[in-house]
Amino acid sequence: MLERIKNKALGSYLSLVAALVALGTGICFLLTQESAAPLGHTGTMPGLVLLVGAVISIVMFFVPVRFGAFIQAAIYNVALYLVVVQLYFVFADVINHVTFAGGNPTLCVFYMVGTFVAALLCVIACFMDQTKDAEEVSPKKDLVTGIVFAVVAIVAVTGLSVTGTSTQSGEVLASSEGASIDDVYDMNITDNTFANMSIEDLAAIPRADWEAKEADGQIAYFFEGQYTEGFSTIVDPACLDMYCALDGSMYGSFSGPVTSVGGGNVLYVYGYWYNLDENGDRNLVVHITGTQDTAGNTRAVNVEGGEDADVFIFDTEHGDYTYEASLSFGVSGGMFTRNINIYGMPYAAAQSVSIDTSNLRTFYTGDAFDAGDLVVNAVRANGAEESIWNGRLSYEGFDSETIGTKTVTGTFLGQSQTFEVQVEELVTESIDGTYELVSGETPVAMDANLLIDYSHKTVTISAADGSASISGTIEDATNDVVTATLNGSQPLEIVLSGEEGSRSAVIPAHDEVVSGWTGSTTYSIGECSFGSLE
Repeated sequence: MLERIKNKALGSYLSLVAALVALGTGICFLLTQESAAPLGHTGTMPGLVLLVGAVISIVMFFVPVRFGAFIQAAIYNVALYLVVVQLYFVFADVINHVTFAGGNPTLCVFYMVGTFVAALLCVIACFMDQTKDAEEVSPKKDLVTGIVFAVVAIVAVTGLSVTGTSTQSGEVLASSEGASIDDVYDMNITDNTFANMSIEDLAAIPRADWEAKEADGQIAYFFEGQYTEGFSTIVDPACLDMYCALDGSMYGSFSGPVTSVGGGNVLYVYGYWYNLDENGDRNLVVHITGTQDTAGNTRAVNVEGGEDADVFIFDTEHGDYTYEASLSFGVSGGMFTRNINIYGMPYAAAQSVSIDTSNLRTFYTGDAFDAGDLVVNAVRANGAEESIWNGRLSYEGFDSETIGTKTVTGTFLGQSQTFEVQVEELVTESIDGTYELVSGETPVAMDANLLIDYSHKTVTISAADGSASISGTIEDATNDVVTATLNGSQPLEIVLSGEEGSRSAVIPAHDEVVSGWTGSTTYSIGECSFGSLE
């Protein structure tokens, strides 16, 4: 044995170092992953695979096997894959300054680096000598021993995978039976008056009545969700908020500025909840009846289209969050579904909220309030600080019917802050005339209206019959000339003349770009006039 060890070359020692790194990383992972992994992504598999690899590596150091470094490298790379897939969510929180996924980024980096180092060392060892001199071991015996070790490794990893899956399934089953669901608030489905209400009925209740439930301390549970664009670590820091009231109703909002989920829009969500089903068994379920957009249009949940109406809530133990679930939510009017992970707790108000209005724009008469330029930070009930999307707040006090300074109050989880908003007079100019609008495949001259919005710095040309329209951006404006781009055109000068009430405008000939699914097309537009030209 001593002679065998003396005969070891650098490749064997690299594999031994990899085993020690894997052993330390695996032990640390198993001891700390429950609190360090993101919400809903705990699990022991990566650590167990690391331990199996470490044991096999140490045995192979004393019992040489042909292609041993390759076998070890394969095991550690499997562990690296498992670690990355399980823990990558935590980095989205760091990037977006939110705490939805939770977890300890420092420890997650340690797990990944340790596993990567072990895998890298074994990969390098594959290209280096394992012994100084050829050992007197027959290739046939080496091959048989190598096959035995490979089979043992595969069986061990597979067995651990099955065991881990069985354990996780058992935990979910226990949670689904409601063994540890919070018993503070009881709501039986048979007693829930909101269970038989349609989305139209629920949306007809004034929004102020729904939001008053929080102010009056009538909320039992609060859920918030996130959507992640696969492995791109793009997390929508808003998504789904749901307030479960003591009377059995559920209301909330679905929104988000970043990903394909929200697009800066807001949907109001309505439904009901219960934790005692028809048989009296304890199961916490949040039912989504439907949504309403800001224009007042309602839509019932389409379960045949892949959306989830009944969301079954499971127990979790991660920080202040005690519940979690996953659901498919319909977006773009139900055309697509997106998977949302939600996490919840018995309702707890935020400690504080701060709203930075330094970038808030000026509003004009007739405008709706747009919170897109606000920067909002909140301190949670557990003391965690995070940036939240401004669209998650409710706002009161804004009106654009008159000019002046408006005092607006933004509220999130019971905490509020007031700020001032300026409303100025909207300045526009509207002139009727003719314009070559693209209809079908060619530009067609038609009656149209030219709307120059000096306040919002936009230009819109609309067909009188509503069949087509284009828009553009004002780059500069005087009383006589407006410089703007129209429908992808280069900047062009719109010449204005006449007095108020009898104004005219001439738009010079130019090229416009119309984009479609198959690409873009450039059209030549002739000179067009609006108003009475003298």
